[in-house]
Amino acid sequence: MKRKKNKKYPKVSILITHKNGKKILDGCLNSLRKTNYPNFEILVLLNATTDKSPDIAKKHKVKVYKSEKNLGFAGGNNFLIRRTDSEYIVIMNNDVEVDKNWLKELVNFAERTDADGVQPKILSLRNKKMFEYAGAAGGFIDKYGYPFCRGRIFNEIEMDKGQYNSPVEIFWACGACMMIKREILKKTGILDEDFFMYGEELDLCWRINLVGGKIFNVPSSVVYHLGKYSIKKEKLAIEQQYLLHRNVLLMFLKNYSNKTLIRLIFPRIFLEVSSALAFPEKIYPVAKSFIWIAKNLDKIKNKHKEIQKLRKLNDEEIQKRILKKSIAYLFFIKNKKTFRDIEKNF
Repeated sequence: MKRKKNKKYPKVSILITHKNGKKILDGCLNSLRKTNYPNFEILVLLNATTDKSPDIAKKHKVKVYKSEKNLGFAGGNNFLIRRTDSEYIVIMNNDVEVDKNWLKELVNFAERTDADGVQPKILSLRNKKMFEYAGAAGGFIDKYGYPFCRGRIFNEIEMDKGQYNSPVEIFWACGACMMIKREILKKTGILDEDFFMYGEELDLCWRINLVGGKIFNVPSSVVYHLGKYSIKKEKLAIEQQYLLHRNVLLMFLKNYSNKTLIRLIFPRIFLEVSSALAFPEKIYPVAKSFIWIAKNLDKIKNKHKEIQKLRKLNDEEIQKRILKKSIAYLFFIKNKKTFRDIEKNF
């Protein structure tokens, strides 16, 4: 028997992929209990978890799944997506806490507009007056595929003064907290598990753009993100930088057309090399990312071919949603430090 949909309050599945840190998980689930929305479920994947987190999940009476193998953020969320049937899916980090109206605001916006994906305003859990690095008030990319946000460009993070309190269409929503219509995933597919963690949501959002979908920031919805919790501090500099550089380059190669890639690939490589030379700590991560790309060219070509079959918009149309100049050039050379400083370059 087919489940009857609740038209007034469509069902939402909140997905949390968790690996260790029982206090973090407890804080997240405690926060979600105050959510002022009547039709949601919480699914937690204990992703190669070795601490007492299972006791925390059991205490909160959420749906719990276990994987002995670390599936990563992409694989973990795909595992959970396949176990849901709701109209909306929320991908959420385990180190997020929420305002009570966060979900109601997202659903209300999505229901009254043509949004296929939405992101709340993401503030720092450490300092709730500041935007959080991951996501801030909505994500964009420049023409070379480098991501930035309203409220955060590179490591320059703004204070929230209400300057981005209007809902706007964005290019990507942050995986710290993003809500997606199930229907759009039928067109785009789910997360690319080769990303493992970092950038998988940008890649998915690029596909949403390619099929003609729309993504919005909804600042009336507010959540707080701790950030940088998933990787141990001693590994952060190398592993995080490697994954970030590799995954953003992989996204760039997968989603642009051949024509655009021919035009932009060499400037993109130049920017990667320049980044490594300017910041010596990035030499190894950047070199390692190039090696991975070179070893996996056949796989990337196949991914590219499949994505090009999906597209409804050409790159000329997509680039209307993308910064026309290099964000690195505007930030480091032209000293443009905030989103408002660079808006006119779209």
